Amino acid sequence: MELLPLPAAGDPAAVVACFEALPAAVWGFAGPDLVVVAANSAARAAVGDLPDPVGRPAREGLPEAVGRQLLDLVGQCYSRGRVVVGEERRVPAGRNQGFATITCVPALDAGGAVSGVVAHVVDATAQVLARERAEQRHRAAREAVHDVQRALLPEALPVLPRLRLAARHVAAADERAAGGDWFDAVPLGDGRVALLVGDVVGRGPGATAAMAGLRAVALHALWSGAPVEAVAAQLDAFAARSRPARAAAVCLVELDTGTGEVRGVNRAHPPALVVSADGGTRFLARDRPGGPLGVGAPDSGPWHDRLRADDVLVLYSDGLVEREGRPLAAGLTELAEVTASALTAGDDGGAPPRHAADRLCAAAVDRMGWPGHGDDVTVLVAERLPEAPAPLSVTLDCDPANLSVLRRRLADWLAVPDVDEDTAYAIQHSVGEAVTNSVEHAYTRGGGEVRVTARLTDLGAAEIAVHDRGRWRTAPESPGGRGRGLALMRHFADTVDVTSSDGGTTVRLLIPITRPAHVDRVGPHVARARSGFGTVLERSANPVLTVTGPVDAHTADALRGAVHEAGRGGALPLVVDLSGVTLLSGAGVRLLYELTAALRVRLVAPGGSPAGQVLSLTGLAHAERLD
Repeated sequence: MELLPLPAAGDPAAVVACFEALPAAVWGFAGPDLVVVAANSAARAAVGDLPDPVGRPAREGLPEAVGRQLLDLVGQCYSRGRVVVGEERRVPAGRNQGFATITCVPALDAGGAVSGVVAHVVDATAQVLARERAEQRHRAAREAVHDVQRALLPEALPVLPRLRLAARHVAAADERAAGGDWFDAVPLGDGRVALLVGDVVGRGPGATAAMAGLRAVALHALWSGAPVEAVAAQLDAFAARSRPARAAAVCLVELDTGTGEVRGVNRAHPPALVVSADGGTRFLARDRPGGPLGVGAPDSGPWHDRLRADDVLVLYSDGLVEREGRPLAAGLTELAEVTASALTAGDDGGAPPRHAADRLCAAAVDRMGWPGHGDDVTVLVAERLPEAPAPLSVTLDCDPANLSVLRRRLADWLAVPDVDEDTAYAIQHSVGEAVTNSVEHAYTRGGGEVRVTARLTDLGAAEIAVHDRGRWRTAPESPGGRGRGLALMRHFADTVDVTSSDGGTTVRLLIPITRPAHVDRVGPHVARARSGFGTVLERSANPVLTVTGPVDAHTADALRGAVHEAGRGGALPLVVDLSGVTLLSGAGVRLLYELTAALRVRLVAPGGSPAGQVLSLTGLAHAERLD
């Protein structure tokens, strides 16, 4: 049988010697029974000490482990009459498992019918193991970035009397795309709270460090009493001195939870969204773009609005609404539709969260974050409540049996603001210790009552008072016994104050009260097809550089080089046509600010295009330097 055409000239013995010397295992099979008709030295070595398989059907002559890997592919090749390749199949390698790529080629007789198969088996173990080691390093690097990022973001949100907060942050699957988003919610007192969402240009550890710096500056400014426009000014000054933070975007909002008044600043950030209880939506200050931080961009100043009771305010990063090839306006429209639907109809994917803030937060990420998730996604939602939860007031007889009653009442009260488990445990344990002291030490003759009151404060804490009409005494069986209960209270509470008078003893506790913020390690990543980046220069007295594809962290350097070359380093005025740009990311925005500041460049893009809308959002729509 002729397996493959052989050259007309050539010493058959030399050909056989070459066949034998091949490092890959080569098998020849003939007929429907796939009888082994040829096996080179490497192939025979795979059989080991078993009898020579040549002349026997493959199912009988080949070891089970070897045959199992080969026969399926060889059988497919024979029956289909075309080449079949098995990439990196597991094969035995001594006591270990190896990997091989198996290529099966049909052999044809003189009439063109399939008469057999030649199988070529190449050891791929080294490549597979090297790739697995690289993937392990990749995963370790990704986990390191996400661990740092997670440590720098808030794990919990304050619980406030007139506001319910929810947040979710999902890091990009690729560590090169993760690390730039941040958020926070900061109680300011007097019913006011500051809400922040920001996005740093760049990816990886550098972006995470820049994010941490910006968040620290913002928190310090807010705690110092600065209004949002002053906070933005301090962030701008910091970003101007820190290149990793330069061109960052941020949305800062100060909300008075009592009046509903909103005061905000946008710096190159998508506009905040308000969703009403009836499903109506509106974007705040959508036509008031401000430039990014630290690049000398104009500041549009603060804007004002007012929320009604039951209105929900949604802040989010651009990773939620930006998609390559889609105008930003389309992403904003989708966000408005998704959140309105979630608020009025709940989530179709099972039992919806019971609070509007949680429903909108979950719907925004779950319905808009995938597929093609390639950037951090951050959502911060604030639901203005019609009224504050009623304070707790419980009066009980000083009887140990009543401690379980008190725990149930506390649990019911804490369920209304939906606090996290750690906070609930801290409050129940602290109050339990205070009441136990009253039970054991307040009344020398037994009897008496203890009264527990609790309320939420505007600074995100539970203010609790435990009052009895007795005078605490030291437990006779435990000298200084009162100290143990106080030590436990001080472990859980920020403030523990015990006062005694002729009218009784009162313990006042101040305990931070929070609910969880969901900071996910990594989101499911679906590789997305990317249109190719490119530039075309039209040479003339007024040259035009046409840019297509995505302008992001991966392509910004290429665009920088193309612009400098086309404009001869600023010697010529240059029009940069961004009409064909499918995605203009923060890295691209920073580059364009640098180019328009340093060179004679004018940017052109239709208003409805992906690039045109980002130019308007970031204050670049009229940026040019052609003088």
